[in-house]
Amino acid sequence: MRILVFLLLGTGILQAQAQSSAGNGERSSLLWKVSGKGLQQPSYLYGTMHLLCEDDFGFPATVTSALKGSRQLFLEINMDDSLIIGKMQELMLMPEGYSFKQLFTPGDYEQLHRFCQTTAGIDISMLDRLKPMAITSVLTLKLFLLCQAPVSAEDELMKLAKAEHKPIRGLERLEDQVAIFDSIPDKEEAAMLMDMLQHVEEDRAKFRDMLAAFRQQDIGKLYTLTLSATDIAPFRDIIVDRRNAEWIPIIAQEMQVAPTFFAFGAGHLGGPKGVIALLREKGYSVEAVSN
Repeated sequence: MRILVFLLLGTGILQAQAQSSAGNGERSSLLWKVSGKGLQQPSYLYGTMHLLCEDDFGFPATVTSALKGSRQLFLEINMDDSLIIGKMQELMLMPEGYSFKQLFTPGDYEQLHRFCQTTAGIDISMLDRLKPMAITSVLTLKLFLLCQAPVSAEDELMKLAKAEHKPIRGLERLEDQVAIFDSIPDKEEAAMLMDMLQHVEEDRAKFRDMLAAFRQQDIGKLYTLTLSATDIAPFRDIIVDRRNAEWIPIIAQEMQVAPTFFAFGAGHLGGPKGVIALLREKGYSVEAVSN
């Protein structure tokens, strides 16, 4: 899986003709106001890049104001759960007897082992019971986020919400999110990992383009960039489209209960099956909020 998967989406998108959900010259943004259909107060959608170096991180005043005016914060998963770290560690491990090494030919594994040691400073043999998804995540941080302490958008949003005693909840469970990646055959994920090794510089260039589009709050460009992740194209439905569709009833229900601030990977906003388009299909008004 490529850098786009872990930093922008947690997903990959089929290569197709890109189409921003903003469309028709409508201005774009990472922050969108949802109103109409009987809502007494607006709620907000905010597209994040899950991890960024500190120099690239910051919330515009419109974002902090929208969160302040909301009564609850929804993330993809509830990262405020005190058990989340333990759950993650448990879910990232394979059963006894499993070997990550067995997913590769001897030649490929040697190449991977040498690459991880020389380029990322990782001894891959120490991670032999981890799922391929977990190992790809570790390599992604080492290879693309060239800073000592990346900043988590979700962590910073939680700090703001906690300061005002706002409840924090999740659109899906951690177990459900991990199960999505578990449904991809390990051999396929191993092949994606080897492919990433062959295209590090290409992916770094894509990351720079992605970061530039994120700074410009251009969800059309972000959507276009995600379409280049062709290695996971066969899994688009389970990783992106199905999740977006499953979030819509939850978003609709919670907006009726209270004005809510929803934050998730920016790659989920755009496209004909993105969250913006799906909410509009349900009759809501979804408008870009300018800085």
